[in-house]
Amino acid sequence: MSFKTNLLAFAVMGTVAIAAAPSASAKSETTIEIKSGDTLTSIADEHKTTYVRIFDANENLVNPDVINAGDKIRIPAADEQLPNRYGDFTATSTAYVASATATTASNAAGSYSGAPKQSFARASSAGNTYYWGQCTWYVKERRGDLPNMLGNGGQWAANAAARGYSTGHTPVAGAVAEQPGHVAYVESVNADGTINLSEMNYAGGVGVVHHRTVPANGFTYIY
Repeated sequence: MSFKTNLLAFAVMGTVAIAAAPSASAKSETTIEIKSGDTLTSIADEHKTTYVRIFDANENLVNPDVINAGDKIRIPAADEQLPNRYGDFTATSTAYVASATATTASNAAGSYSGAPKQSFARASSAGNTYYWGQCTWYVKERRGDLPNMLGNGGQWAANAAARGYSTGHTPVAGAVAEQPGHVAYVESVNADGTINLSEMNYAGGVGVVHHRTVPANGFTYIY
């Protein structure tokens, strides 16, 4: 009788173990919370995937260059089939850029005196994935050597430094000038401690190139 009882208990335990075993076909994925300073590239590197796959997997992401701290995103499984959202994004961006009609104002030397000048920049740049008309798009146009995926204005210096680019607080013509929430391009440096900037989406709205002369302090520069 004791032998039969133990055998029955073993059979029940075996059944429970089999029922609890995870399905081999279950999808392996991870959800993370975006931290300040993150980019899709840095997140992708950490999780051994690509920023394109992360973008494709998350419909809440509208632009691969714009992510917000505190948002949650899903890291797709390595073998997961994903929609080509990134392809659609680049195609849409290219079509929008091609259809934009505007003229580019001359940046002749000495044109910075007097009232700030405004112009509309012609939308054109292969390889520039930032939203057209934003400060980040404009600076990427002026500094094509810098990578995409540096984040929002205000995140560029830290992310560029992490990728090996030199940064500092000394103004240099041709450098990127960054302050919280904004990036601009240094056209020239003046002897009186001011700099001449060109920028977009600072005054006049999206797509407007704006020029101003401001004190050089208060910016971090990417060289």
